[in-house]
Amino acid sequence: MKFIKKKLSLLYPLFLLLFYFYIRPQFRPLAQYVSNSLASANSYYWTLFGLETIYAVFTGFLVYRFSKKSQFLWGKNSLQSLLEAIFAACLVYWLDYFISGFVQGRAAVLSLFPREISPTGVVILVVAMVIIRPVTEELIFRGALVNAYFKGWPIYAEIWLPALIYSGLHFVHHTFSLGAFMIYLLPSLIFGTLYYRSKALLSPLLGHILLNLYYTLPLLLSVFQ
Repeated sequence: MKFIKKKLSLLYPLFLLLFYFYIRPQFRPLAQYVSNSLASANSYYWTLFGLETIYAVFTGFLVYRFSKKSQFLWGKNSLQSLLEAIFAACLVYWLDYFISGFVQGRAAVLSLFPREISPTGVVILVVAMVIIRPVTEELIFRGALVNAYFKGWPIYAEIWLPALIYSGLHFVHHTFSLGAFMIYLLPSLIFGTLYYRSKALLSPLLGHILLNLYYTLPLLLSVFQ
């Protein structure tokens, strides 16, 4: 059993990566199919939310099962980790502005929202984009990849190798551009540094959640206005 568990602990991150880049992009067409079948606009948002949530829970289960449980706790200095997460989110947000004028990072997030969307749809998708997706991504690229392959590597490889993988694989479906590459790379490096310093997932998770909240806050505020 220990032999099988060890093999699975090395294979499951690859499965999560393949699912992330090849299966998850099909969530939106599937949600649209359900919406068309039910003739209900909100069913699209609820279906997409449900698929993203199931995937996040499944990812969390695998990471919790095959990696260190201590990474799911706050680090020794929780206040410092909290402040670092807030600073990191602000830093990435303004780096996006200086590098691309919000063309890359914020546009990539907002492109996931249909042009015509109901207030209910905005709220559902904001929750999915602000909470569910960041959780899934950090679980995969910090929790799974680092612990399975890069933990303890020299020259801070557990920070920059997952960042390179995350950035590079985004161009499986899109044409490469240096600006887009940098916008994917820099946040991953910064969140990877948070994970390296705190030895816990909650710090980069919070930073990633705050970043996506900054991007989608105008949409969310438009609902309440």
